[in-house]
Amino acid sequence: MKIKRAIAASGLVVGALAISPAAVSADSVGTPGEPNCFGMRVSHGASDHGLTPGDRAAALQYVVYESGMVSPEEVEAFEATFGVKDETVTVRVFAAFVRTNCSDDPFVPSP
Repeated sequence: MKIKRAIAASGLVVGALAISPAAVSADSVGTPGEPNCFGMRVSHGASDHGLTPGDRAAALQYVVYESGMVSPEEVEAFEATFGVKDETVTVRVFAAFVRTNCSDDPFVPSP
């Protein structure tokens, strides 16, 4: 069940917090550099899509490691930037990923 939910949620992660700049267009929430960006993105996933931060961490893990959408170079940069060990994306990593992409210097460049 968690795998199915992670796969379904991966589309949301790709849309809102994508690794690939081409996939950023769908369901964009929060403006990078704005103080409320992080809260808007986390609450949007919970209230509009019924996803917990744990669900979204699992979806991000799926996108990065299992979907085939992320190049090996991007995976390496993701791991180095967020300290991911053993291909496990924790809620803490997910939160750092959202915070970084809400900053003035996001990990995922805008298209």
